[in-house]
Amino acid sequence: MSEPIPPAPPISKWNLLKDGYYSFRANPPKYLPADYPDLTSKTALITGTNTGIGFEVMKLLYSKNCNIIAVVRSAEKGEAAKKEAIEKYPNSKGSISVVGGNDFLDLTTVKPASEEIKLVLGDKPLNIIIHNAGLMAPVNTGTSKQGLEAMFSTNVLGPQLLQHFLDPLFLKKDDDLKRIVWVSSGAHANACFDYGIHWDDPTYEKCTIAERPSPYELYGQSKAANIYQAKAWATKNKEIVDEIGCVSVSCYPGNLKTDLQRGWNPILKRIFNYILWDSIYGAYSELYSALSPDLTVKDQGAYIFPFGEVHAPREDIEAGLKNGTDLRLWDLVEDKIQEFF
Repeated sequence: MSEPIPPAPPISKWNLLKDGYYSFRANPPKYLPADYPDLTSKTALITGTNTGIGFEVMKLLYSKNCNIIAVVRSAEKGEAAKKEAIEKYPNSKGSISVVGGNDFLDLTTVKPASEEIKLVLGDKPLNIIIHNAGLMAPVNTGTSKQGLEAMFSTNVLGPQLLQHFLDPLFLKKDDDLKRIVWVSSGAHANACFDYGIHWDDPTYEKCTIAERPSPYELYGQSKAANIYQAKAWATKNKEIVDEIGCVSVSCYPGNLKTDLQRGWNPILKRIFNYILWDSIYGAYSELYSALSPDLTVKDQGAYIFPFGEVHAPREDIEAGLKNGTDLRLWDLVEDKIQEFF
């Protein structure tokens, strides 16, 4: 970067506590399926549709006659989810196409998946991209095939690499609906206090596993990065983004019961089941981000809070969206993924 980034501002513990409490007592969703437009002839690409929020998002969009490209690791599980969605909404005029084999823990799989996406899309406009797939590991030992910390690879590197291949398909003036949703989390508050990123080695390639921080901090770092990606992508592509009226936002779906907790301690899972929301509420957050007319190009990089509100992220992350830290993160990730272009 041409100019140095100023030191990160102080972080209010009171604000962290307040936001943490509010996330469990968020306002009810106001933008619901009855408010969604008819999506006939529109196409949405969603990652991680087999279970959880992504599955709920796929069903709701399909119910509105949307064409879905479901990008997943397991084609078999993707087809099973597709079958369930079609059975629930037999009158939909939309379609669901499953693209399997996309594994963000092996970045070599992303390009072949993108080539299949291009074939499936054909000459149809690509209207909505939801980077929903994610990993929230209960341990800090996960490592990708490329030797990178697992949550950063899955939640940050993978989506940005996939977006690299989607840009030529998406950045076209071919429809009036253009949205990207980068799914983040309130857990970004657990990231380190230097703009949320361990800048020297965010993928923890240069240290032993024993030297890694807690899984909570690792997950928090990846979710802070997602907030930056939403703004940086729009800035990097500002001219065409403004021309086509695209809106790129990050979204905290909510504190939810999903497969993200599949590796948790059973006792902890039982406790949290009493205070977490059902995954459908996460879909309401993501689809507010993807469809609500409240959001315009003036909201580039906005952080969407449960269950459909614009909110400020942690103070240093908010500052980073304004002082170029987001672009620093984007460029850092580009350096990591360019060998897979």
